[in-house]
Amino acid sequence: MLNGIGIALSLVITLSFSSNSLGGQGRTAKSSKMETYDDLLIRVEGKAPGFGGMFTAEDGQLVVYLLDPSTIDLARSAIESIFGHSIVPAAGVRSSRGRYTVSQLKRWADRATELLAKPGVVAVDLDEARNRVTIGIEGTANKTAVSKALHSLGIPPEAILLKEMDPVRQLNRPQTKGTQPAQVQPQTASPRK
Repeated sequence: MLNGIGIALSLVITLSFSSNSLGGQGRTAKSSKMETYDDLLIRVEGKAPGFGGMFTAEDGQLVVYLLDPSTIDLARSAIESIFGHSIVPAAGVRSSRGRYTVSQLKRWADRATELLAKPGVVAVDLDEARNRVTIGIEGTANKTAVSKALHSLGIPPEAILLKEMDPVRQLNRPQTKGTQPAQVQPQTASPRK
């Protein structure tokens, strides 16, 4: 058993040394950052301009938002190159005319995260399944204030879906002597469809 661990450790060290001695072609601090799902969507758009997101419909087809739906073949190729061929269900792929690209939505979602500091705003999401930015709010009373704040951030109101959500609750964790309980902060969400 120890021999097997030694061989595995030796292999890891060798691979690490090899990747760092490729004349700068090894992993850099920037390339070692884990990509988010939104980052992968942006990469698809880089290969298929006009890509605005995707979701699996009730009929099992992958629905792809495109500014120009006639570019579905290019978009499918880009999606498969980034996510792998298994992302495309047996039911196939179809296009739907999108209004925004994922890079636009990402830019607006990033700006809208400022709203998480406002009372009643519980989530911000680049909602690739709706080709919009979804903002979760507690109750309908916050809609007016959030709408005004979005306008001041330069985000088009038609690119936003305000969705009433349950409030974020504090997690009750056992307190250890000398430590404070962790504070739960609202975060940008990106649910997988």
